[in-house]
Amino acid sequence: MSIISIFISGIIILLLFVFALRKYFKHKTKSNLLYSLGFFETSISVFAFLISIYTKNHFAFYLYYFLGAGLTPALLGLGSVYLLKEKFHIQDALLIITIIASVALIILFYFSTFSNFNFSLLTNLIFKNIITAKDIRISLLGVGIINNGYWLIPLVFLNTIGTIEILYVALFSIIKSIKNKNFNKRTLGVIFIFIATFLLASVASISRFYNISVIWLSFLLVWIIFFAGFSLV
Repeated sequence: MSIISIFISGIIILLLFVFALRKYFKHKTKSNLLYSLGFFETSISVFAFLISIYTKNHFAFYLYYFLGAGLTPALLGLGSVYLLKEKFHIQDALLIITIIASVALIILFYFSTFSNFNFSLLTNLIFKNIITAKDIRISLLGVGIINNGYWLIPLVFLNTIGTIEILYVALFSIIKSIKNKNFNKRTLGVIFIFIATFLLASVASISRFYNISVIWLSFLLVWIIFFAGFSLV
């Protein structure tokens, strides 16, 4: 069931990407493009995770971590700030910063080491679909497998800047709606996006305490909430 739940999650997120891409072609904004790329990268990261588990391929695992844990949160944050182009004038600078941090992450990944022991432990846990709370060395999302922790600096930065951007846009939209006494669907959509982002971090933090099916199906629910918000903005 654990592997099936991951595969189903990847397929549904890929479908959400197709719907998001349709919206982009109807309204070719940078925001829609970045959100669409976020859905695409997430689906690719899910399949990369599956490939790495089945084939023990290190590159696929690095790809999963780079796209899913690194670049996607930053892209979603950029997608949010581009919604506020009439008030927020540093989007392009944030885009350049994101690119630099992403390149730094790739370089530091190259110089990192890979724990084959923990990777084998992860695959065994997943195929047995058991809880990892008794083993604090890894989580079911793969924490503790890529060593030499300097790569954590750009990874945490990309996650943090993406979250801050989404929080800023949510607060800005709410305050603007209160001032104008006009709580429109875009504001509701931004709130959904913020809730999804918060839940995404929450699911990642509890990955040691639930089996893999619960974790990935929770991720899927989060992305459905995110897509609901994306549809409204």
